[in-house]
Amino acid sequence: MNPPPPHGWPRDVTPIAIEDLGRLGINSDNLLFWDGRRIEVRNRLDLSRVQKLVAGIVSVFAILGALGGFVTGLNNASIFLCGRGVQWLGCPATDAAPALPHSGLHPSASP
Repeated sequence: MNPPPPHGWPRDVTPIAIEDLGRLGINSDNLLFWDGRRIEVRNRLDLSRVQKLVAGIVSVFAILGALGGFVTGLNNASIFLCGRGVQWLGCPATDAAPALPHSGLHPSASP
């Protein structure tokens, strides 16, 4: 005879009596068996459609963010190397020499 289940247990679950402990077994891999059959424990993650959609969107943005970080790093490496004369990644275009400051006088005007 099994003892009564503790408070809060489902109706169809009963505790194991002392005489039932002989039906439990364990193998060398520490897997649990009941009457010679392996007891399987499955932990499955079930997501709703909305959760799957949000996870997909977050994944896409995470990949885009990683790609943006990589491209930014590559650009910074290019600028760093160009400043040291290494043109392995190519260098950005440089502007012409800056214009001299304007004196405010027209060239035909004499001082």
